Formats: sequence, structure tokens, C-alpha cells
Amino acid sequence: MVEIKELDRKNWKNYELPFSYDTDGYYSFEIHNWDFKLVFHPYPTVIHKTFTDHLFGEWLANPTVFGAFYHNRLIGVIECFLESWNNRFRIANLLVWDDFRNQGIGKMLIQKAEEAAENSNARMIVLETQTCNRNAVDFYLAMGFRPIGFDLFCYTNSDPDKEEVRLEMAKQLV
Repeated sequence: MVEIKELDRKNWKNYELPFSYDTDGYYSFEIHNWDFKLVFHPYPTVIHKTFTDHLFGEWLANPTVFGAFYHNRLIGVIECFLESWNNRFRIANLLVWDDFRNQGIGKMLIQKAEEAAENSNARMIVLETQTCNRNAVDFYLAMGFRPIGFDLFCYTNSDPDKEEVRLEMAKQLV
């Protein structure tokens, strides 16, 4: 049985998050007036991407972190915080270890973040992902998030050429 617990900064600060995913394509944007939709483009072959981050990064404003544990083993995390200036609750990191994906753990972590957002009286939950992370985009869409914006040059000056554009997504709270 998976248990979700809040992680404390003292014991978990700088814990390395080894992000890894395979993708078979990327999303581009079709823009009409003030609205846009995502359009999927397949790659000729599946591409593997990796990067690392760390829990409780200095740039985060008072983050809340929840861990998913299976038999006392950490198998997933979600890191989030309230953006007080605009009353939005931001998910900074969501990671489920490879061996535990597609088992509902990501959904459990998102639900825990939604609970924390509602307890903070936030008006919505926001997050970012990359247009080339098809599995993440599809997962967030299935969880009720929708695209709200993009940044063509957030990570590097060649993001559009790499089909790795920052995609902002949000879910309004009742």
C-alpha cells in the first residue's frame, strides 16, 4: 500500500530528483486570437531525456513537499508552494520513479497537492512542463489541467529548434 507523507526540509533538503522519460513526439501550438491548442507531432524514433533537480531549492518560496512511500521506500514526490502575489499554487516538481509509473501514484500526489492548494485558499494550481514531454502533458490533461501559456525561450535560445518549449498548464479550483 502506498502512503503519502509530508517531507520536512531538514531531512530532505537537496535530495536529488533523477528525472527521466521517453518521448515519441512533441506538441506545437496552433494560435487563434487569444486561444491556442496543442498539436502533436511524432518523432521518427523515441527520444530519451534526463535531467536532475533537488528538493527544497533556494528559489522556492516556502515549499511543501509530499512523498509517496511503498514499504518505507520513497517512490515519488510532489513539490509545491503558494505564489502569494497572485494566489496560485505552483507545482514545481512531480516525479514518480520509473518502476512505479502508471500505477496511480502521480494521481495520488496531484490530489494531495490539490488538497494543500485548497487549504491555502488558492484560486488555481499551475505548473510547467516541456512540449516534448508527451507523457507529462497527456497526464496533466487527463488530470484536468489545461494549457494557459508558453515561453519559447525559457531554457535556452534554441528551445523551439529542439521542440522543448516551456508549457504552462493550470487547473482552476472551485
